[in-house]
Amino acid sequence: MKKTDKGKVSASEREGRASLSVMPAEPDREFSHEFVAALISGYPEAIAISDRNFNVLFHSKKVSEIISESEIQLIGRSVFETLLKVPDSDLPALKEKLNDIAGCEISIRSELPDNNTDAEVLISTLEGRYSGYYTFKIRPHQTGQSAYSTSPESRSEKAEVSSGEVSMAIGQKKIDSGVLFNIIEALTHPFYLIDISSGKIVISNSAARDFELSVKSSGCNMRHKPSFCAGDASDCIHAAVRSAGSPVRVEHTYEKLNGEKVIHEVFGYPMPDDKGKPWLVIQYSIDITERIKNEAALNEYRVITENLLKNIPGMAFRCLNDRHWTMEYVSPGCKRLLGYRAEELTGSGQIEFNSLILPDDRERVWEEIQTALKHHNFYRIEYHVVARNGRVKWVQESGQAIYSNTGELICIEGLISDISSQKISEAKLQRELAINQTIAAAGLDLLRGHARLPRLAQMIQSHLLKFTGSKLSYVITHDKSEKFRIYCYSEEGDDSEGLLVAPERLKESFFGQFIGLTGPEIRNEMSYKGALPCITRQTIDVYRLLFVPAVIDENSDAMIVLANSDSPYSHESIVVVQRFINLFALASFRIQAEDALREAKLKAEESDRLKSLFLSNMSHDLRTPMNAIVGFAEMLQDAELGRDEKERFLDAIIKSGDSLLHLVNDIIDISKIEARQIQLVYSECEVNALLDEIELTFRQELDRLGKSHVMLYIQKGIPDSGFRIFTDAIRVKQILSNLIGNAIKFTDEGFIETGYRIDSGKLLFYVRDSGIGIPKEHQKLVFERFGQVKETAFRNISGTGLGLTISKNLVELLGGKIWLDSFPNEGSTFWFTLPLKKMQSGSGPQSAKSSGSLRLDLSDKCILVVEDVDTNYFYISSLLEKMNARVIRAANGRRAVEMCKADSSINLVLMDIELPVLNGYEATREIKKHRPGLPVIAQTAFAMAGERERSEEAGCDEYLAKPIRKDDLIETITKFIS
Repeated sequence: MKKTDKGKVSASEREGRASLSVMPAEPDREFSHEFVAALISGYPEAIAISDRNFNVLFHSKKVSEIISESEIQLIGRSVFETLLKVPDSDLPALKEKLNDIAGCEISIRSELPDNNTDAEVLISTLEGRYSGYYTFKIRPHQTGQSAYSTSPESRSEKAEVSSGEVSMAIGQKKIDSGVLFNIIEALTHPFYLIDISSGKIVISNSAARDFELSVKSSGCNMRHKPSFCAGDASDCIHAAVRSAGSPVRVEHTYEKLNGEKVIHEVFGYPMPDDKGKPWLVIQYSIDITERIKNEAALNEYRVITENLLKNIPGMAFRCLNDRHWTMEYVSPGCKRLLGYRAEELTGSGQIEFNSLILPDDRERVWEEIQTALKHHNFYRIEYHVVARNGRVKWVQESGQAIYSNTGELICIEGLISDISSQKISEAKLQRELAINQTIAAAGLDLLRGHARLPRLAQMIQSHLLKFTGSKLSYVITHDKSEKFRIYCYSEEGDDSEGLLVAPERLKESFFGQFIGLTGPEIRNEMSYKGALPCITRQTIDVYRLLFVPAVIDENSDAMIVLANSDSPYSHESIVVVQRFINLFALASFRIQAEDALREAKLKAEESDRLKSLFLSNMSHDLRTPMNAIVGFAEMLQDAELGRDEKERFLDAIIKSGDSLLHLVNDIIDISKIEARQIQLVYSECEVNALLDEIELTFRQELDRLGKSHVMLYIQKGIPDSGFRIFTDAIRVKQILSNLIGNAIKFTDEGFIETGYRIDSGKLLFYVRDSGIGIPKEHQKLVFERFGQVKETAFRNISGTGLGLTISKNLVELLGGKIWLDSFPNEGSTFWFTLPLKKMQSGSGPQSAKSSGSLRLDLSDKCILVVEDVDTNYFYISSLLEKMNARVIRAANGRRAVEMCKADSSINLVLMDIELPVLNGYEATREIKKHRPGLPVIAQTAFAMAGERERSEEAGCDEYLAKPIRKDDLIETITKFIS
């Protein structure tokens, strides 16, 4: 085999084929006219061969396609009659020029016959001994004028002819085969003639040989391999034509030595011999790499364009400017926009786009678009369309006209987008703006204090009827009279105070089903036929309803009922209505608060007036006992007083002190109640024994006041002497004492009766008298602070007016209720209840201890009195010394601690709390550290809540509040010293 450049071997050599361009022919072998004609006829370009006289010998099928002439009409005729349209005046010069182009190629522009198409024609000649034959390559163009030009480069010799003579016969004349070889050699694409039997190459041109030398490997590029595929790219065409017996086309990929990859379109045609049997295979290939790339790019662009048109929010279109808006093209977005496929809106039997436009918009759309087109303007217009499912949509169309070079309107192109959501948002925004403006106006009226509930109810209902499309509206709210008030909407703007309805009547009405609901309700499918407030007709149908309450602190403060809207109520309806009814509830709350504030102001002013009266009365009540105490104390200094007078003076001083102490205790108790510092101490309370003690106390009080003729009765509801309940016995005694004390004050004749009974599972106490009674208009006031001083008719009656207020608060703290029945000049009965918490019966009541019944001998006992005030120490030491006790004193807490450490004979400590140097609590702690068994009794003038607990926490064993009574002191000391 013949080696190629740089040791490369051609494909022909690698496959065992002849490396020559033409296989040596037998001496007398000639190519027939049919063979040559068939060979050139299948050439892929428009090419023709002429003789020296420019008569057509052969041409490819492409030539017939370009000039619309059959082969019979072209063969043997002049090129200038059939292929080229050259003016007669230019023909001699052109022929002369062609006779002188040996080895060159010229290009002319000429108009082709019959179809008025301009073309570029490349004319060249065969060289050497075969010169005189011309090759015409025709490349059509759309426009241009005839022109002549000569290629600057001479064509190089393309093929080598073997030393053997090969000739061909054309008709009766023999022509050297070199003419055919030169034609094949002139081809720019790889060309082969292959023996169909052996598969060996008969002829190959230089383009084929050069291509073989540049190729490294080859393969198939067919996506779906044809059935005739042999699996070998190098023998593909030969095997395919031999197998199929007909023309074939495949695509091969080639990798060149420089790494470049190319794709060729390879054609194969069978060539028969004289007997019609397959003899040769014509194979030629064309580099379609760029075409494939362009097709891929074009396909990619097409895919991108299709995806873009498919995904744009709307429908791109091209239509005619007619009344039907005839669509020539619509993008796939039409399906999403209108529900129709593209083929339904375009082509034959199409749906007219104009029929999809809402009838009310059609004329406006036509006029606005025509106005824009008239001025060659871009246009944008909004209108309604009806989709396939019947839904009406808002769309926006943007477009412009496409014009020809002459200014004639060809079509309209543009984009139609769905703007329904935008329109809905705009409508919502407008509605929200209207709502906010309404609420702002109402809020401004509230701030200015101009708002009245009837007017506000009318305004709210007016807007909500418009926003929801309802026909009926009712606003229901609580009235301060504990009834319900219904506001009905009136188109006349009636600002009436509404209908006042009792709760039981409202529950029985249509609205009763909504009482107590704390959440909104939608009833879009309901059936009610009956009477409604403010409706003149006897019955009315309610088929759709919305209920929305305004809830404050988990209670429905106001509610609204809307009914019979044009469309179903929705969650959006609830949101809008909720804002308005909340505004109404807020206004109602504000107005009620303002009313309450005015009432509170009046009460405060009244309380201030009563307080002034109280202070005036207090001054009287304080000065009266103080006057007696000071006056009689001074008179006791008179040495000439007799024993009886001294006893009367001392008795007056004691009574005045008791009165003063009672007054101070009342003030302290009301202060504790108002400060919420009062504390209850629950324990067993023997009720009957308590009544016995009260009876003894107040019989003495009646005697002291000179009212012994007033009868005092005690009624015990449970005869068992051991009947006990669990309560604060001290506070129960205080309540009964206040009530009985009041009865004694206002009863000069008749009786006073107190007692209890069990009623409805509760203990019911009462205090009844036959006194002056209380007018009905003043009965609610007697339980208020200073209520006793409202009238001046009884200013001779002493007291602060706090006793009943204290009693009321104590009863409520104990879990009961207090009230009264009274008639002027007939008397009064005060009732109060207590929870009945029974205890097991004991051994019986203890007899009340009378004053002066306690005796105690403290001989050989040492008591330390810690007191910094001399008069207090003098009083206590005098009492203790009369009981034979040894009394020692410490004036401050530090001294008391030192004395307890130093003197072990101390048996008991009376510890004041408010002391200098070290207070009583700290002193007690120090003493208990060293002598934990030494009893310490706290004595203090502090009477507020928590003092007993603080003293116990400090370590005190007992607690006495000043002023200290003799019997209380003796009783307390007895607990620790026998």
